[in-house]
Amino acid sequence: MGSRKRTLAALGVSCALALAVSTTWAGLYSDQLTEAEASGPEQPISFSHAEHAGELKIDCLYCHGPAERSQAATVPAVSVCMGCHEHVQEGETEGSREEIAKIHDYHARGEPIPWVKVHNLPEYVQFKHFKHVGAGISCQTCHGQVQDMKRVYLEPETRYTKRSIFLPTAKLEMGWCMECHLERGAPDDCAACHY
Repeated sequence: MGSRKRTLAALGVSCALALAVSTTWAGLYSDQLTEAEASGPEQPISFSHAEHAGELKIDCLYCHGPAERSQAATVPAVSVCMGCHEHVQEGETEGSREEIAKIHDYHARGEPIPWVKVHNLPEYVQFKHFKHVGAGISCQTCHGQVQDMKRVYLEPETRYTKRSIFLPTAKLEMGWCMECHLERGAPDDCAACHY
C-alpha cells in the first residue's frame, strides 16, 4: 500500500474512532429525561411553579428568600404561603382548592410543610446564593426554567468544557460550575466552594 493510501486509511480509522467515542459520550450524557425525572419528586402540596412564577410572575425571592443575603435559598415556610393564601383561599379547580386547603391545615397545626428538596449538592460543596444573586446570576441559570415547570425537577444540561473537551459535565457538577466561573472571571480556587 502506498504512502497516500496509508495516510487516507489512518485518517478514515481516526474519523471512525472519533465518531464512535463522541456517540458513546453523547449517549452516556444524554439530556433526555425519564418520565419520573421530568415530573420531579412528589411534594406534600402540589405546587405549580408554572402558575406562580410563570403566569402570576411572583419573583423567586418572594418564596425562596433570603437568597439575596444568605448562603441558602430556603424552601418557603407556611407563613410565606399564607402571605397570599390567607386571602386566596379558592383555587380555580377542585384540585387546587384541595391543595390550598392543605396549606391552611399545616398553618392551623403550626407544622412546617415537609417540602422535598430538588437541587442537592454534596456536603463538601458550599454554595453561597447571595454571591450569585449579587453577581446578577439568574435563578434559572442553575435551577432551569422553573417558571415553565408544573413540578420542579433538575433540568438536564451537559456541557463540554474548555478544560475537558472530551468529557462532558452534567448540571451542578463541578466541571459545569467551573466553566461558569471561568466564563465570568469568578474565583476558581478550591477554597471558593470547598471548605
